[in-house]
Amino acid sequence: MPDIREDEHMRKMKEPVRRENLRFGIDIDGTITQAPRHFQRLIDALMKTGNHVYIVTGRDESRRTETELFLAGCGIRYDEMMMRPVDWAETIPDYKVKIVREHDLHMLIDDDEANCWAIQLQTQALAAHMLPIPELPEEMVALLDGEM
Repeated sequence: MPDIREDEHMRKMKEPVRRENLRFGIDIDGTITQAPRHFQRLIDALMKTGNHVYIVTGRDESRRTETELFLAGCGIRYDEMMMRPVDWAETIPDYKVKIVREHDLHMLIDDDEANCWAIQLQTQALAAHMLPIPELPEEMVALLDGEM
């Protein structure tokens, strides 16, 4: 006679693991601008797996149209873009901490050490410091994209 507990255990092992979708914040200047293809691929992979991507920039709201056009031109998708209010009187790190808290982001990727330290010290989120990544030659991009 089969063991019912064993059957239940096997059924549970075959069920997909449910996980919370993560929320990532990504800076533009010095981050996406440094390696747009890299971030396009990263963001596409994150969103394809159900995660959320927020653009968190120190650029002020008066540059929204220009910034949206730039990101679209790079093929960068996102759920929402947060831009600093024109009348923001505090520092950029203060603004980014506010956004990370308000949107309960899990991680912020940024090129500015002050922003990263502010996130690490004042929120529960992780901060990833963007190191310079050289752009790939076209041949490598085509190879990675499966065009060769």
